[in-house]
Amino acid sequence: MSREEILHARVPPGSRFKGYKSCHVRDLIVSAQLVLHYRRECWVTPDGKTVLAPLPRGVVGGYGPNLRRLCLMLHAQGQVTMARLTTLLNDIGVSVSKRQVVRLSTQGLDGFAAEDAAVLHAGLVSAPYITVDDTGARHARDNFHTTQIGAEHFTAFRTIASKSRLNFLSLLRGNHQDYVLNEAAFDYLDGRRADPVLVAKIRGHEPRRFCDQVPFLEYLAGKGIDIFDRQAVGVLAEAGIWGSGTISATASASRARPFRRWPPWSRQKPRRLSPPPAGRQQQPSRCRLLRTQDSRH
Repeated sequence: MSREEILHARVPPGSRFKGYKSCHVRDLIVSAQLVLHYRRECWVTPDGKTVLAPLPRGVVGGYGPNLRRLCLMLHAQGQVTMARLTTLLNDIGVSVSKRQVVRLSTQGLDGFAAEDAAVLHAGLVSAPYITVDDTGARHARDNFHTTQIGAEHFTAFRTIASKSRLNFLSLLRGNHQDYVLNEAAFDYLDGRRADPVLVAKIRGHEPRRFCDQVPFLEYLAGKGIDIFDRQAVGVLAEAGIWGSGTISATASASRARPFRRWPPWSRQKPRRLSPPPAGRQQQPSRCRLLRTQDSRH
C-alpha cells in the first residue's frame, strides 16, 4: 500500500462516528518524468587521456531504462506498432520520434538473446519431455517457419527461412556451432542410409572437430564432395551436429524420449500405423463391410 487517504462524509448534526470502512483501490499512473540531468565528471590523466564518468546502465540515446522497458513490453507482448507507440508516448508527455522508438525496440538486445538461449538450454537439459511444433509465419515480407520448443516450465520460439531436419537440429543445440565427425556421426549416417561413397571419403581413424560451418565445408570440398549438393551436404551436416554431442547429451539428460507429441500424463498415445505382413490380406473395416452390403441390396 503506497499511501492512505481519509475520505470525509457529509452528515447531519447529531450523527455518531462509528469508525472507518476500508476500500483498497488499485490504479495506474502513467506520466513522463522530468529530464534528469547527469553531471558527468571529466578527468585528465597524467599521460593526457580523458576519463569521463559512465552513464547509468540502461540509458540509451538520452532515454532511461524504464522507457525502454515500456517500449519493449508494448511492442513485443502487446503487439503495438511503432507509429501507435510513438503517438502514445508523445501523448503522455515524452518527446520522442518514431526513429528513436525503433532504436529503443531493436538495438542492444544482446542481453535478451543470451537469456533466451540460456532458457532454451536449461529447459532441454532438465525437462522430462519436450514438445515441438511448427507453423508458417510471415517475416520480412517473405514466408518463414516458426518452430515451438517447450515443456511444462519453458517455451522457446525460433523463426527460420526453411523447414528441414538440419535446421531443426541446429535449433536444438542453441549457440553451439561446432561439427564433429566421430563414431556417433557415422552411426547417424548409417541410420540415415547415406551414400557409402560419400561416407568413405570422410571416414577416418581419428575424430575430426570443426569450430563452425566454414572449416567443415572446406574439409568436405577438399575430399572431393560437391558442397553445392544440398541433399548430400545436408545429411553430412546433420551427422556433424549429432557427433558434436549437444543433441545426444540433451536426449540422455532427459531420462526419457527426447521429443514427444503428447504430455506424459495423457493416456491416449498416437498409434503406429504399419502395413500388414507379407502374404496376409488386410481385413476390411466394419464401415466398408456395411457399405458393400448396402451396394449389393
